[in-house]
Amino acid sequence: MPIFEFRCQACRAEFEKLVLSQRASVSCPKCGAGDVVKRPSVFGMSGVEKQVKSRDSCSGCSSGSCSSCGHG
Repeated sequence: MPIFEFRCQACRAEFEKLVLSQRASVSCPKCGAGDVVKRPSVFGMSGVEKQVKSRDSCSGCSSGSCSSCGHG
């Protein structure tokens, strides 16, 4: 589930929210304004690069542990 960081344009508060739908309405928990900017959260994106890297560089790894992909 994507967790996004938001910044309120009205009061500049920063907050995180779990977004279940792209059409979900998000408002600032501090001031209630709906004018917020969404940014991908570092927490929500952690592991994404590692998964992609592992998939690309470890396709020939038969033992599940090799020096080329870092598994092990």
